[in-house]
Amino acid sequence: MTERGWIAGSAHVAAGARNFKLWSPAALEQGRAFPLVVMLHGCTHDAMEMARISGMNELADARRFLVLYPEQSRRANLLRCWKWFHPRHQARDAGEPSILAAVVRQVCSAHPVDPERIYLAGVSAGGAMVSILAATYPELFAAAAICAGAEFKAAASMSEAFTVMKRGGPDPEQQGQLAFDAMRAGLACKQRRRMPVIVFQGTADPYVHMVNAGQVIAQWTATNARLAASLGERSLAVTEEVTAGQVPGGHAYQRHIFVEKDGRLLLEEWVVKGLGHAWSGSPQRSRYGDPRGPNASAEIWRFFSEACSLHPKPIEGSE
Repeated sequence: MTERGWIAGSAHVAAGARNFKLWSPAALEQGRAFPLVVMLHGCTHDAMEMARISGMNELADARRFLVLYPEQSRRANLLRCWKWFHPRHQARDAGEPSILAAVVRQVCSAHPVDPERIYLAGVSAGGAMVSILAATYPELFAAAAICAGAEFKAAASMSEAFTVMKRGGPDPEQQGQLAFDAMRAGLACKQRRRMPVIVFQGTADPYVHMVNAGQVIAQWTATNARLAASLGERSLAVTEEVTAGQVPGGHAYQRHIFVEKDGRLLLEEWVVKGLGHAWSGSPQRSRYGDPRGPNASAEIWRFFSEACSLHPKPIEGSE
């Protein structure tokens, strides 16, 4: 059996090396394969901070999956930001995407990971890098979660990155095509029907304007439409449902659910009123976590499980 706890490691490729920490829940039996959630931290974070603010390890213990935390180095970026805004780090087999893909592959080669259930999640710079990884390595990842992030190739320089954070990025339809183009090499290795994506964004975020959340949803809608067309489907029919809620003693929120005609869950957008630049539903209040929001980790895991199910749920009244 795999022992419970932290496992440290590093991966090396031509573009460089990065350390990582892997959390293994208790008693993973030999002969079975388990899901893997890859968590990308934001600027000034590291693996341990990401684990603390998200509470993902505790969820992994309860639901029995592995959690991988790659770490950005200070040598690569003094603030530990993933360089999602630089063209050298926005393509397959280059820069940080190639390093992160190597981290994932190394963990998969040494641990009981189900290759059909590898999921991506990230916050801030990590969220923006999730958009890049989901497009450049679609054969690795089954679904993605983007918290306070940005659409694919939203910026091409640090100055553009600040503009995107404050005002949003380029036309999502255009970026949707670029993301699909980036997926082609990975899709040649392994066909992907869709790339389900869930987004979390706070209305009081002082660094990332909430326009970015809508752009991420629009970009991945456009990308998934092109995926559908590549499989011979005439169109991608998606219905949207909006619900509202309130965390007792905490923040109100709106949840936008996008479902395909056959009942498959495709996209979700959570807009949390009053949430700043922090992980929603964190186990404890901190600079990077806000316990007053809906539990992002639990909802992300629920989304991954539902969106990647082989058995879509029927929509009431659908044909």
